[in-house]
Amino acid sequence: MSKNNGRRADSLNEALKRREAAQEQHVHNEGEPLALDDSERVKVLSPGRLVAKRFFRNKLAIVGLAILIFMFVFTFLFPLFYPYSQTQIFYKYGTMNTNYASATERTDFVSYALGEAVNVPSTVKNSINSYIIQMQDGGLDELQVTDAEGTMYTVNRLADTIYTLSADDLTGVAVYSASSVVAEYDSIHESFVYTVEEETIVPDDLDDEPEPADEAEEAGEGEAEAEDESAQAAAEQAAFEAAAAEAVAAGQDSFTSGGMSYSVNMVIKNRYEITRESSALIGLGDFEPEAGMAAAVEAAIAAGSANISWEGTPYRIAENNGTYFLCTIGEPTEALVASTLVFNSYDTSVQFDDGFKAEALLSAGSDGRFEHDGQSYSLDFDGETGAIFDASHNEIASLSTFVVRRYSGQDTLSIDFKDATQEVIEAMEEAGETKGSFVFPIQQTDDESNPVYDEEGNPVLVDTEITVERKTNEYVLSCDQTTYLIDIYAGPSAEHWFGTDGDGMDILARMMYGGRISLMIGFVVVILETIIGVIMGGMAGFFGRWVDTLIMRLVDIFYCIPTYPILIIMGALFDALKMDPYVRLVWMMVALGVLGWAGIARLVRGQILSLREQEFMIAQEATGMRSSRRIFRHLVPNVMPQLIVNATMSLGSIIITEATLSFLGLGVKHPLATWGNMINSVTGSSESMLKYTYIWVPVGLLICLTVVAFNFVGDGLRDAFDPKMKQ
Repeated sequence: MSKNNGRRADSLNEALKRREAAQEQHVHNEGEPLALDDSERVKVLSPGRLVAKRFFRNKLAIVGLAILIFMFVFTFLFPLFYPYSQTQIFYKYGTMNTNYASATERTDFVSYALGEAVNVPSTVKNSINSYIIQMQDGGLDELQVTDAEGTMYTVNRLADTIYTLSADDLTGVAVYSASSVVAEYDSIHESFVYTVEEETIVPDDLDDEPEPADEAEEAGEGEAEAEDESAQAAAEQAAFEAAAAEAVAAGQDSFTSGGMSYSVNMVIKNRYEITRESSALIGLGDFEPEAGMAAAVEAAIAAGSANISWEGTPYRIAENNGTYFLCTIGEPTEALVASTLVFNSYDTSVQFDDGFKAEALLSAGSDGRFEHDGQSYSLDFDGETGAIFDASHNEIASLSTFVVRRYSGQDTLSIDFKDATQEVIEAMEEAGETKGSFVFPIQQTDDESNPVYDEEGNPVLVDTEITVERKTNEYVLSCDQTTYLIDIYAGPSAEHWFGTDGDGMDILARMMYGGRISLMIGFVVVILETIIGVIMGGMAGFFGRWVDTLIMRLVDIFYCIPTYPILIIMGALFDALKMDPYVRLVWMMVALGVLGWAGIARLVRGQILSLREQEFMIAQEATGMRSSRRIFRHLVPNVMPQLIVNATMSLGSIIITEATLSFLGLGVKHPLATWGNMINSVTGSSESMLKYTYIWVPVGLLICLTVVAFNFVGDGLRDAFDPKMKQ
């Protein structure tokens, strides 16, 4: 019996071994049911494979994943092979109505220096128009002016359009003085201390020494005259001192000496101040003022006149720091000539220098002939217009008050064009019109805006309609010209598949780089939100008590913050600070991340509150594992499925937020491209949106597809991690 039982046990063991070996070698057919102890069933029920299998069974999730893979390849891989960058500007040659020239009538006088004999201060040069206006208003042909240093100038009218400024050659011969202290008298010592009135400082331009007399004639007479003058001065001084001492001794307040009235004032005891009460004209050098000359000077000063004449000799009164000098007038030196006339050369390659212009204008007041650089010229001038001829009497330039220049400011237009322009403008002014036109032959240009010449090297001229339009005080001349233009809003073509935008940049390239920035913003913000949310939510859920209360109140505060108003205020602040686009991008990502972590923190807290009471966590706590290790080694990994789903769903909303801010002009700025600011570039009006649909429609589709794809993937992950959602 025992032997049979032993054989049966051996047979059973062998059968079990054979069965296990067969099971190890057995391959199940598709659809074959599995036994409960089947090793293949263990492999199928692996969590990772189970989640992946459920995810890939979701067709919408697969569609979303395929779209996202395309987006990442489109934005990160395609730009490596695409020949254009996001900031590359494209140009083209085309015909465009551009400003060709400008015309205006010169009313301001332009000054030209006549040599370097006189250095005229800039204040006088800049005031020449004011002087001329003063003369025109007063109907004057001559005006005397004085600069800050007392130098006198004379402005003379040669014609209505030509004025000269001359520096007067003045020699100071006397100084005019009103009442002044002349001496102090000490009655104890009977001494006088004189003020140095005769040594008044004279400006350099008034201090010209008189020409020396002939030494042969005055060698013997000079010493005698000097002795006589010294004796006379000593006698006058002695008489003055005697009269002053007598007045002081008699206690008088005034006295008279040499025809002058003086007053006596006691300064301190035994010291008196002698003041001359009447005005005086004190001669400088050898000049002796005649009787009555002081009164004439005083009357001229009171009347505001600078010129007087005494016995047929003209004098001029010059003021310097409140002191008046009587000056003789020599020959004036012409320093400047000012005119409103414009020099138009017949040879556009020849430009006249200021010296030539000054000599030509100055000759208008004489016989009309002048020389410059050894060449002789003549001027024919009728008061308003004129012509300049060379020695062979060939006309080389014309004079007028009309300025016609290229719009760039160059004086390279022909005389015929300037004359035609002036005729049209004069006709417009007579008719009271603000717009006119004329036809004139202009040099032809090729497709690359280069001048065209014939076989003999002569420029090829084409009759072109010139439009003249008045703008304020200027006339602008425009015409159609071939020029180098920025290729803006070009339609789709073989070179630019989606055309170009308003800045002449390739739209496809900006779509690629714009998607890169939009996706980068989404992932960076989600990562930042997740890091902050996991840390704060993990601490709140694990530690509880006051830590949980504090963090949850902080979460409530962040929930109450109005996100969009804050972002709009930040965008306006960045605009005011003119922040660099890259720095602005970083700050925007930080702001979005900091403002969006509260929801993740609340999610993590709720999950950890339910997990921390599980048996495996109690066992870990019993083994003495650190709190940080329990949180990040066991609790957070168990929350990762929910975090992944939440992050995937949040990516789409963040991309929408960034696109909205950029669309409003408060997000990423030019020249960086994002999908939002690309749409903003063509939304100035409804007409623009209809006209440039090839720009904003593809960009809008990319935004929609990306957001929908993230939502599809998020839904798929949610269903894969939570199979109950499929019941």
